[in-house]
Amino acid sequence: MKIKPTGYFVLVEVEPVDEKFAGSSFVMPSDVYKKELGGRDIGTIKSFGPIAFKGFEGCDTPEDWGVKVGDKVEFNRYDGKISRAAEIDESLANFRLIKDNDIIATVENGDE
Repeated sequence: MKIKPTGYFVLVEVEPVDEKFAGSSFVMPSDVYKKELGGRDIGTIKSFGPIAFKGFEGCDTPEDWGVKVGDKVEFNRYDGKISRAAEIDESLANFRLIKDNDIIATVENGDE
């Protein structure tokens, strides 16, 4: 199964969350909880809908916005939509459809 974004959506594979506390019972300190509320996620762009980033002044392509397939990007933790296709194909569970303008930054390795 394959997910292909439409319109202005961007398909992003979200990096998995550290699961070292999965299944355990623990109390999250309030300062950590506050950080979680304002959390961001990072993922890798897999594909673009046909009108993603078009219509913004000076933008005709995603590259004009500063992003391309394969880029690591940052977005708010709860932006976008998890595809229902993941209910059929579990390998799609970490994919999210995000509005083009909800991508707030690219994340680059310090070596580049």
